[in-house]
Amino acid sequence: MTITIVTKRKNLLRLSTFLFLLFFAFAAQSAFAQIIQTPVNTALGGGGTAYTTGYESLFINPANLFIQEKEYRFQASAGTFGSYFASPLENSDLNSYWDRYQLQTESFDPGVQPGEADNYRRFINRNYPNGLMTSENQSRGEIHWIGMHWSRLDKSYAIALRSRYSNRYITGRNYYDPDPVELNSNLAFNRSLTHQFQSLHELSFGYAESFTFINGLIPQLSQLIVGIAPKFVVSGAHLNTRYEDRYTRSPEDPVYHRERSFSHYSTGAFSEMTNRFLINQEPYNPRVPRDDLFRPTGYGAGLDLGLTYLITLGDDLSVLRVADPRTRKSLRLSLSITDIGFIYHSENPRHFSFDEHISQASQLPGQSDFFFQGRPGEQFRFLEANEGHPIFDSDTNNTDTFSSLLPTAVHAGLLFQVSRLKLMGDFSFGLVDNMFHTTRPTTYLGTEIRLLSFLPLRAGIRMTPDLPDYVSIGTGIETRYFDLNVAVQLRSRMVDPIEPMREISGFSMAGLKIYIP
Repeated sequence: MTITIVTKRKNLLRLSTFLFLLFFAFAAQSAFAQIIQTPVNTALGGGGTAYTTGYESLFINPANLFIQEKEYRFQASAGTFGSYFASPLENSDLNSYWDRYQLQTESFDPGVQPGEADNYRRFINRNYPNGLMTSENQSRGEIHWIGMHWSRLDKSYAIALRSRYSNRYITGRNYYDPDPVELNSNLAFNRSLTHQFQSLHELSFGYAESFTFINGLIPQLSQLIVGIAPKFVVSGAHLNTRYEDRYTRSPEDPVYHRERSFSHYSTGAFSEMTNRFLINQEPYNPRVPRDDLFRPTGYGAGLDLGLTYLITLGDDLSVLRVADPRTRKSLRLSLSITDIGFIYHSENPRHFSFDEHISQASQLPGQSDFFFQGRPGEQFRFLEANEGHPIFDSDTNNTDTFSSLLPTAVHAGLLFQVSRLKLMGDFSFGLVDNMFHTTRPTTYLGTEIRLLSFLPLRAGIRMTPDLPDYVSIGTGIETRYFDLNVAVQLRSRMVDPIEPMREISGFSMAGLKIYIP
């Protein structure tokens, strides 16, 4: 019997190692942005579906509420903040990063030139490498106002209040590059623009427990944990503008084939900007106070669901039963679906659109006089200055209320722990193309090591063929009674053959997190 048990454990360890390596080989394909923006998640590359525990798991995998990394009965935290900013212009230091990051939530001022067009080639190399036709940039911010988590022997509960926003914009290459690009044996010229902005305020409640029916059928020392977290959502000002403007020409054709389409949805402060622009009251100055971007304009409900399968590669389950000795070796496999739900937009809604317009063009338009940086209201001046704003060509113009889906996404995560070393990876993708997530797959790889039990050292990486890579590092002080953590992200891309780009792309810090045994 002893030989059989040892053999089973060896086989289980081999299988776990194989799954771990297979996951990482599959995961290192592409990336976009991170799932949540706490300092621990930021330091690990942006993921944490299997890693994250405590109240934070409400927003990434509520099943992990049942897992405890340290001995406590109650956890409370306040003031956690995180940011991410992928700028089309270079951020030479922390001051320039912070100044431009703040501008992402400050309405556009025409008195300030948004970008000097004195080095187009460097700008194109930075944002459109390898012949890319569009450049995607995003700024995000997240604040956890308060979070609480308490545990019982058979169940865990949590509640948290969070605000987050995302400002995403996609700009066509040929606003800045006057030359068409060869694409699929044709000449392509792209002057499209997408600008999306959304802020959400969420009150989330979570519950998790071990799924004992399944656990009784599994011979190994393991647990399957389920978690659910319903939430009430209040939406701030909403913007979703999509303008497609593409030119294509075959080598034999003397003229370009042009296809255009346009859609614009807005509420709150963005509708106020739209109305001012339309009536020409302030043609290039649709300014509003920053606070108006986050003022409630809609409401909705959502749900986060999670599963975690914990395999202990030893002889205890102390991360589930606090009274036991600490777990030294384990493997976690997690799956979650976040932001299932909708938002009903009711305050000052505006909708403009026209379906596909097809025409021919014998000449191509010239370069833009300035760079688009994604500031609220900037699209009005930018599009108007580049052949006119397409809103005036709209076939649809109404003020009907509308609904939109929450940024639903699927996440799979893996965490392998041996003593004070942790290796983790995540794979996620959005089910809806929106401000927070795209439908492209996203991956995160990270590691944590503790040379001293109270001093974690964390590092992570994001890799993608079409977006800049970033690396992240973080540390903190984690004791039995409190935690303090901080993290920073650095991104890298070759702007020219001899000068690599190195700059800050994000940072996160935590307010005091306390534990009561």
